[in-house]
Amino acid sequence: MEFSIGDINALAVVVAALVYFFIGTVWYSPVLFSQAWMKETGKTKEQLTPNPFIFILCFILAVAASFALACLFEIVGVDGFVPGLFAGLMAGLALAAACAITMLFDDYRRYKLYLINVGYHAVGFPIMGIILGLWH
Repeated sequence: MEFSIGDINALAVVVAALVYFFIGTVWYSPVLFSQAWMKETGKTKEQLTPNPFIFILCFILAVAASFALACLFEIVGVDGFVPGLFAGLMAGLALAAACAITMLFDDYRRYKLYLINVGYHAVGFPIMGIILGLWH
């Protein structure tokens, strides 16, 4: 199979990135894990000053992650809901495992913080996978 970046659906990449970014917004909000995340990082609400640059950079990185996943899907021929879900799960698992390898050498990290942070990607990647698998 011949791969061309021109075959990537840019709108699907951006929509998947927006959804992934939104998942992160909810994931780290008071609705889900903000309190546990603050406890594990030792930060207080007062210490967290909104920095628009960080959120812009996070969105750019979400687009990069979505684009990389879309390229991988195009290369291996992922097409449809179940293949997109499964490939997204596998990409999320690869990311979680890679982060765990690094975490094992960072004695200041806590496992709960790892689970909170990597959980976001483990949920977000399969959802991006579904979007990219259905809309390519």
